[in-house]
Amino acid sequence: MADSPSERIRWAALSNASAVLGTIVTRKLLQAVWPAGDDGTGPPFNPADRRVDWSTALQWSIAAGVGVGIARVVSQRVAAAGWEAATGAAPPGLKT
Repeated sequence: MADSPSERIRWAALSNASAVLGTIVTRKLLQAVWPAGDDGTGPPFNPADRRVDWSTALQWSIAAGVGVGIARVVSQRVAAAGWEAATGAAPPGLKT
């Protein structure tokens, strides 16, 4: 049975909203746990800024990339579980 367009749109909205929320939470968490360093400045606002040393920029980029990647997987799985609980079926595109 094919997924209806309205189901696909609802799933896209739910999964994208959960991904955005997960990304925001992850960024806030990273900013909270990021060591202040010797200069007390905390995480770089923009790692591409030439005033941020390479080491700090790369460390922040790696931490953010891993954190956001994990948050995306977690948020997608939570959204899928919520969808299944609400509808009794797997989300569109995830059905086997």
